[in-house]
Amino acid sequence: MATLSRMMKKAASSLIPLANRSLHPRNYTSAAIFTTPLKNTTINSTSNLVSRAASIPTHRHFSALAKKKPDSDDDLVNIIEEEINCAKKESVKHEAAKAPRDFAFEIEDKPGNETITLTRKYKGEEIKVTVHMSEDLGDFEEDEEEEKEGEAEKDKDEEEEDDEEESDPRYVELVVNVSKKSEPTLEFSVTAEADGITINSLAVKYPNASDEDIPYAGPEFEDLDENLKEAFYDYLEVRGIQPSIAQFLYEYMAGKELKEYTGWLKTVKNFVAK
Repeated sequence: MATLSRMMKKAASSLIPLANRSLHPRNYTSAAIFTTPLKNTTINSTSNLVSRAASIPTHRHFSALAKKKPDSDDDLVNIIEEEINCAKKESVKHEAAKAPRDFAFEIEDKPGNETITLTRKYKGEEIKVTVHMSEDLGDFEEDEEEEKEGEAEKDKDEEEEDDEEESDPRYVELVVNVSKKSEPTLEFSVTAEADGITINSLAVKYPNASDEDIPYAGPEFEDLDENLKEAFYDYLEVRGIQPSIAQFLYEYMAGKELKEYTGWLKTVKNFVAK
């Protein structure tokens, strides 16, 4: 308010004749006191000048704020860029993943999806396997932190990593669908590890079932007779669901996780940078 008052007085003093400067400042705001057109014109001109003088700096100030990005945005972009570089370095470890010789599936990998699909045909059957990322695939950041601890702790860290791998085996989650023409589908929920396959559940899916139908789900797989459970394990093994594919799928999904993560980071970075 003090700044505005000084601007008004300065503008008024430069335009109003010397004879009128003895008037009280409050008279400048009331045109009814003045009777001559010259005085009214002077007052109106002064008011317009003061109004423009007060508004122009404010307009320029807000225009500058609108065009300038916050420093926090630049900081976020820089941190995302560092994370992208970190993910790229880690992804090199998973580029050499090779399928085992007995791998009989075709891989369908759509960018942007968190799953991949394996398909094959076996004696008139259509076998479809959906591979999900396991929960421990995002642990590459911990590996990066361990590398920064120093050369003195390098050997110790490697031993600890070996122990962790033994105590926390790598695995992938699979949904295996075995279907025939005009027949229901057998759907297995499977955990695949390098040292074995675990069937978690088995369900019968009816493709033409309506939403109102509630088909019998069957018993819990663990409650089945031991001989019956072993027979189901053999059933999946001859169709290619066996421990030999577990390590390959884990490495493949670890690489995919990093690719999807990197793509996600780039999308966020581009959004923030604009």
